[in-house]
Amino acid sequence: MKRLKIYFLPQRHRGTIKNFFLCFLTFFLLNGISQKGFAQTADSAPTTINLTLQKAEELALAGNPHIHAADDRAKAADKQVLPSLFPDDPMVMVDTTNPGMQMWMVEEKLGFPGKGIAKADMNGAEAKKMRAMALETRRSIVLQAKQAYWNFYYRQRVDSILQEVQMKWKSLAPILQAKELSGQWLSVKAVRMQMETAKAINEMVANSRALRVSQFNLNHLFSLPHFTIYHLAEEMVLPPFAGKEEDLVRDALRQNSEIATYRRAIEANDAKQHMASLDYLPDFDLWLSGVRDPSNGSFSDYGFRLGVSVPLFFPAKQVQASGAASDELSAAKYDLQGKQNEVIHMTEEAFVNAESAWRILRLYEEGGLLKQVQRAWQSSQTAYRNEEMSLTDYVETYKTYVETITNYYQAKADYGKALAELDYQTGNSTGKEKEKNHEN
Repeated sequence: MKRLKIYFLPQRHRGTIKNFFLCFLTFFLLNGISQKGFAQTADSAPTTINLTLQKAEELALAGNPHIHAADDRAKAADKQVLPSLFPDDPMVMVDTTNPGMQMWMVEEKLGFPGKGIAKADMNGAEAKKMRAMALETRRSIVLQAKQAYWNFYYRQRVDSILQEVQMKWKSLAPILQAKELSGQWLSVKAVRMQMETAKAINEMVANSRALRVSQFNLNHLFSLPHFTIYHLAEEMVLPPFAGKEEDLVRDALRQNSEIATYRRAIEANDAKQHMASLDYLPDFDLWLSGVRDPSNGSFSDYGFRLGVSVPLFFPAKQVQASGAASDELSAAKYDLQGKQNEVIHMTEEAFVNAESAWRILRLYEEGGLLKQVQRAWQSSQTAYRNEEMSLTDYVETYKTYVETITNYYQAKADYGKALAELDYQTGNSTGKEKEKNHEN
């Protein structure tokens, strides 16, 4: 029996060109991917913004998507008004049923007289309500931007203080350890200083995370990338608190954007009620006809037909529709009354908060408390260097200094947020918000 033998011959040079082409293609693709990655890295470089209160307002008005969405809805509602005035398009028909004769007809559905005007008024009232809602959205986002700015302001100022505190505690650590080993301090005092050091580290970590959250909140409000960096400009000087509670409440009832939206809702429901009273009335249908001779193209036997729908179920439909619209109008009026009461309460509360925050801030600035603690801290440093103050008193003085500075920034941020809330409730606009409101 013969065996079949198969030999595999080496093929050393086959595929050389193919392998070279594959290597070249791989190198080209990797090079393209790396260049694309470098380009993306260059394009995604962090952007630095010098942030002020006015800048935060401008960024929110320019980039917040909720504002643009509300504006586009208002524009869309405006474009619904004019088409409501026009009737339906006429229908042209040609009837060639009878040989040698063509019947031409034009049909126009007229509806009930005045229904188109009523529908246009209803759409116009709805468009005004959408514009009021857009204004409310704009002012609400501006309020959030101002509050977010003051939160970021406080967190960043406190972060710089806590960084200084951490460096100070690190510099004091060898001294504390030396005094403990030499027996000058009891162990309880040493434990207390260790606790203070741990507390400072924990506060710094917690505030650092809160600062990042404040930064991300600004990014969301401005629709900016997550890695955007914000730097605070020079220290902002806030105006003194002025105004009477009665005047502010009066301004709020007249200018508050939420109240304006509820008033527009009443107007829209009133227009809907008027439309409901006309909705089920008889509709008119007009036909114009004529006979055309195909041989010479002349028309003859002109005529018209007028049709009217018979409102057999008009009472039942119209009563129910008008009743529903009347209930909606009544509900809108109650909503307005409730919103007015709420705005009065919120304005009074914002007035009290702003007045209280201003008194505390005034104590730091005009009362000289801030300057006093700064001078006391400077004199304490001099006394400690001259060995005229114990380490315990020096540490307590430093803690008081840090606490006072932190409370000062907290008072300033609270006052800024209180002013923003008061401006929102009273309907006062500032800066770029006035320009945007005027455009709309």
